[in-house]
Amino acid sequence: MRWPDSFDFPRWPVAALLVLSGQMASAAFAEAIVVEAEEGRLHGGAVKSSETPGFSGNGYIGGFAKPGDAVDIPVETPEAGFYTLRIRYAAPEEKMNPVLVNGSIQRNGFYPKTEGFQWITVGRVALRKGENTVTLGTDWGYILADAVEVSPAPAPMPFQVADHPVNPNASAEARELYSRLRQRFGKYVLAGQQDEKGERRAYLASIAPGYVPVVVGFDLLNSSSAYGRPDGQIEKAREWASKGGIVSFSWHWFSPFGAQNEVWRSYSTNQTTFDAGKVMDEGSPEYQAVIKDMDGIADQLKVLRDARVPVLWRPLHEAEGRWFWWGAKGPEVTKRLYRLMYERFTKVHHLDNLLWVWTTTDSPVAEQWYPGDDCVDIVGADLYAPAGVRGTYLAVFDNLRQLYRGRKMIALTEVGAMPDPDALVAEDAGWLWFLVWDDYITRADTNPVDLIRKTYSHPHVLRLDAYTSGEKEN
Repeated sequence: MRWPDSFDFPRWPVAALLVLSGQMASAAFAEAIVVEAEEGRLHGGAVKSSETPGFSGNGYIGGFAKPGDAVDIPVETPEAGFYTLRIRYAAPEEKMNPVLVNGSIQRNGFYPKTEGFQWITVGRVALRKGENTVTLGTDWGYILADAVEVSPAPAPMPFQVADHPVNPNASAEARELYSRLRQRFGKYVLAGQQDEKGERRAYLASIAPGYVPVVVGFDLLNSSSAYGRPDGQIEKAREWASKGGIVSFSWHWFSPFGAQNEVWRSYSTNQTTFDAGKVMDEGSPEYQAVIKDMDGIADQLKVLRDARVPVLWRPLHEAEGRWFWWGAKGPEVTKRLYRLMYERFTKVHHLDNLLWVWTTTDSPVAEQWYPGDDCVDIVGADLYAPAGVRGTYLAVFDNLRQLYRGRKMIALTEVGAMPDPDALVAEDAGWLWFLVWDDYITRADTNPVDLIRKTYSHPHVLRLDAYTSGEKEN
């Protein structure tokens, strides 16, 4: 998802956004503003065309095929405030493309397949009074961009988050963690880092000793039975918890059987012949294999349970993308796997120290993949921007709030570039935590040292010392 460093995105100072906090666009401004994409400035291989019928205006923009292909569309608004942004487009099949507003990424999500040109809602975005720029770029390209529309955004849905975990038998430690997270949700964002070996925390400490995340992500991929080489993740997680930190676990689940090449690549759909659809049949070898793997992972997690360590448990992540085998057969199979794991972990293995995190998207079909309110404590999104681009992903946050009706806390469960904390406050993007993925923290074009310093010293961002002491500010 890298774009050339020379790609010239317009950027506005964050200070210009501070006036937006708590505001909506003027109620007197009621009509939508529509701007044709062909009025924009083209980059890379983006081209104006009129071959596909059904467009508005004088044509549309195509050529979104490689990094750097983009169009900057000028949008002028009468008032500063929050607006709902929509895009009119066509796509021959499902695609994924980023949307930026004034250089700040708002969404990098799925565009459903269309039969012609149609509108899709990006979500609520913050706009300046006067000139703004909406940039449509390329990831999984090949969309045809016809027009953009902005209109005053209604007030977002209020949150009504349950005061207890979904597991009625949740341990005291899990309940306490849930309560602490709930108290901070919408007030602070917890700093987080994926760091299975400790290298990324050492890098942060080399910048300043106090730059210590609260949430640290670990992974049980090497404990998958097909690989069978546990690498001390449970012990490292237990050590982190002893320092007062929060433990998060994902599981890049190597295929239970049927690796095409190396086993350590077999979590990818194109690297295994394992048919997850057959898990629906409890008499199948596939069903028995996933049960075996689940039981093996449960035994690992019991060590943390017995040590009274609560865990943010994030299984079957990014299923909607279908690039992992657990999502390859569609939403019904994924939900079956998730609920099977939830029932087995809670009722058979009594892993009551887990808080259950579902990684989702804000796509129009996201609800079809959702396992259900009764087995999900927190919803999260994995979001990456092109190198050199960052933002709050406010549109995604608000879309998730709407999709899950304000009933779940929302986290940035994976992110490349940490969000600018000033913009988080200005735009009221209330992510519960952000978790920078692995070595992205060391990439100067994604997380420059000055951004790390700004983030880890910001009063809206909780690092470990503030979290463990209960202080309100770093």
